[in-house]
Amino acid sequence: MESVNLTKRYYSISEVAQMFDMNISKLRFWEEQFPSLNPKRDRSGDRKYTQEDIKHLEEIVDLVEGQGYTIEGAKRALEAKKRKKQENQAIIDRLADIKKFMQELREAIDENKEDVTQ
Repeated sequence: MESVNLTKRYYSISEVAQMFDMNISKLRFWEEQFPSLNPKRDRSGDRKYTQEDIKHLEEIVDLVEGQGYTIEGAKRALEAKKRKKQENQAIIDRLADIKKFMQELREAIDENKEDVTQ
């Protein structure tokens, strides 16, 4: 499936089903199988999909229908991707801390140089 051009803030279940060329019951099935796919509901209980929900559904559909994963395999693949993203974020955070430390160290060295040359 090609990436969908999303312009609205919320989409109904029928709109999302139409985007993916599937019936509504199949979309409900994906929600049951993948708890991470959890669209908001309005006061009347109707599902309202955000752009993030739709992108997540694209991932699920690609894994199961595009790449031939089983449902359990797709769940594992999504979890592995989530873990990898968390690990990468931890590394990025650590590197940002190191960068901050190095900048503070450089400033301290520059201040000491000025004191020595005066």
